[in-house]
Amino acid sequence: MIHFSHDVSQAFYRDPMGAVACGSTLRLRVAVEEKAEVASLRLFYVYGLPPVRESFLPMKRISKNEGHSVYECSLQMDHEPGLFYYWFEAQLLDGRYRWGFPDEDTRGVMAKTSRVSSDFKVDGTELIPAFQVTVHQKDFKTPDWMKGALLYQIFPDRFSRGKDFDGDYARSLMHYPERIWHENWDEEVDFEGKEPVGYEACDFFGGTLNGIREYLTELSLKGINVLYLNPVFQSKSNHRYDTGDYLKVDPLLGTHEDLIALFIEAKALGIRVILDGVFSHTGADSLYFNRFGRYDSVGAWQAVCEGQVSDYTSWYRFSHEMQDAMDGPRYECWWDFPELPNVEEDDLSYRAFIAGKDGVLAYWLRQGCSGFRLDVSDELPDSFLRLLRARVKTESEDALVMGEVWEEPTAKISYGTYRDFLFGNTHDCVMGYPFRRDVIAFLTDEIDARELGFAFEKMLSITPKEALYAQMNLLGSHDTERIVTKLSGKPKPDNRKEQATAHLSDDERAKGEKRLLAASLLQLAFPGATAVYYGDEFAMEGYDDPFNRRTFPREGDRPKNEMSTRLWELVRLKHDAKVLRTGFFEMIEAHDDRLIMRRFFDEEGRDAFGHLPDGPSEAIITVCRSPVPSGAVFFGDARVFYF
Repeated sequence: MIHFSHDVSQAFYRDPMGAVACGSTLRLRVAVEEKAEVASLRLFYVYGLPPVRESFLPMKRISKNEGHSVYECSLQMDHEPGLFYYWFEAQLLDGRYRWGFPDEDTRGVMAKTSRVSSDFKVDGTELIPAFQVTVHQKDFKTPDWMKGALLYQIFPDRFSRGKDFDGDYARSLMHYPERIWHENWDEEVDFEGKEPVGYEACDFFGGTLNGIREYLTELSLKGINVLYLNPVFQSKSNHRYDTGDYLKVDPLLGTHEDLIALFIEAKALGIRVILDGVFSHTGADSLYFNRFGRYDSVGAWQAVCEGQVSDYTSWYRFSHEMQDAMDGPRYECWWDFPELPNVEEDDLSYRAFIAGKDGVLAYWLRQGCSGFRLDVSDELPDSFLRLLRARVKTESEDALVMGEVWEEPTAKISYGTYRDFLFGNTHDCVMGYPFRRDVIAFLTDEIDARELGFAFEKMLSITPKEALYAQMNLLGSHDTERIVTKLSGKPKPDNRKEQATAHLSDDERAKGEKRLLAASLLQLAFPGATAVYYGDEFAMEGYDDPFNRRTFPREGDRPKNEMSTRLWELVRLKHDAKVLRTGFFEMIEAHDDRLIMRRFFDEEGRDAFGHLPDGPSEAIITVCRSPVPSGAVFFGDARVFYF
């Protein structure tokens, strides 16, 4: 028997480590403990996006010492971005074979030795169980302002009405039969809707853009430098992912001028504003589809039902099969929600409308927006994503394109093929849902520190640096349970009625808050943007939608507890210490319940991008999860934060 040793987190085995640029030369080594004589050792590899190609290369023995040998080979990566997968095969003198593949127990960071070769396809329809190198464009560059940023996410309807709130005007916009108005800001969110349809997310509290503007100075003082807003364009629902008009601010939120003022005032305070772009579907109640006839337009619905000529008919996929006269024609919907008709992203008129020279993206960037978070971007065609990024970068190289991808993005497979996500063609970065998943698993005792350490090392090894440092490392969002509820360990009730009345006990809340501070410290420690979902700084409770979208506490009702104070201390610390934003990352220790991590500049004082920032050159961060979570941050011998 022989034993393979290969560790992608060590430069001895893989140089350079991490993702590499097109055309880079990659040197790979494998150490072999020989219990039987090796006749030859070969590197097998697969590369591309699609198409995916496969080949092999003999490895040369460069050293041998008492049954231990080291083999080496070098390859120049392809001139096109894509994935490079590799594994090892040894042929023994007696004709037997042994293989070295990634060890799943180490998240694929280290090798394991197998008597049989893994069985897998290389046609791009399934993940290849091999070591991965991500090969990106040479000029892949993301906005510096997003690297290590402090990001605050707001669900606009639930944040603040603002001092100039006009209740009579808001109530005048409730004339649609499905809408529900909450006179009292502190009421429970609706989870039942109205008969006969039921829940449609059409209850409103009246949060406004001016309410957000009034909070900008406070956010700036706390260290926030990026604001991400859930959709603000006119729509039927409170979440506004059913876009009604891409070029009009929802009247409930305010005016076009209010949004421009928000951009201007945020910029003056050093805050960038990212808007939510929903381009895989529109609302059925929209200027473009107009199923309910509420817009002064000939929509696709009128074209199909009444034979009128519409500019938007080709955007949608109607079936020739007709339903009964009451329902009208069938059409393709997003996840079968009839209020969300899918669009045909390959339609040239739609592409021009969204990403043309004077399209939606260009329009809002020119108005002062700093970029877009792309809703369900893994459901958008790669060619459309490339077009979106090209338009954004044409308008401003410093503008951001961030995607909603819940799984690991560099090797994401959907619609039967590998996707073109973090290679420098489509996204700058993604929302860090894998980060969230692993941090929660560690803090709720599903995995230990060793496995979390391997998860971090794996992320470092496959994510392009430009994307890694801009990644939105979130703990909560509008699509997840409130983080304190999740970390408390309180089981989720089966139905919404029980979820509405479920509250944490004092012990559950104390546990959740301690774990939330530990999670926030891990956000600070790992490369990427620290993201705070509105209200999480006060440990707002709630299960999934709609209970994760309750109203933000009014000024006099905001708790002044230790957890909130300490969380904002972490945000401010990361804002002020550039080593925590763009410094290199090193895992010093990860076992049992404890992690020790290091952020640092190199010997010349340079950060991960070759800059010479000021401030401390090294930080040590410790996190321990039990019996009571604790953590600390050290600059040299000085402990600057602990809980």
